[in-house]
Amino acid sequence: MNRRSLTAFGTIAGAASFVSAGIGGGSFSIPWSTIDGGGVINSSGGSYTLSGTVGQPDAGATMTGGSFSLTGGFWAGVDSSEPCPADLTGEGDLNFLDVSAFLSLYGMMDPLADFQPDGNFNFLDVSAYLAAYAAGCP
Repeated sequence: MNRRSLTAFGTIAGAASFVSAGIGGGSFSIPWSTIDGGGVINSSGGSYTLSGTVGQPDAGATMTGGSFSLTGGFWAGVDSSEPCPADLTGEGDLNFLDVSAFLSLYGMMDPLADFQPDGNFNFLDVSAYLAAYAAGCP
């Protein structure tokens, strides 16, 4: 046998003895870890927004430390209640401030005021906003 053959044989024999020692009940551990994609991908058109995430990073119990807490999983802590399209100020209450916000957005031709998602700003958008306002929030 030449030197290379002996070295290769020694490496294989050493690896085999390591594996057999592990199978025999040696002390070893498998550390827990994740590969996280993170972030949210958003796509919007008109008054609709679609958000998505791939994977479920760090699902489990809430971790706390000091005044901070972190809960893992699919968008933990995200409000999943139905949206209220007419609530343009986002405070969960429909009032004159929402109407004022709509008129301001409409005047600037902001896509948020395009309640008939057709790219045009006309009476149909005003009518659709007023219908959404009259329907109230869920």
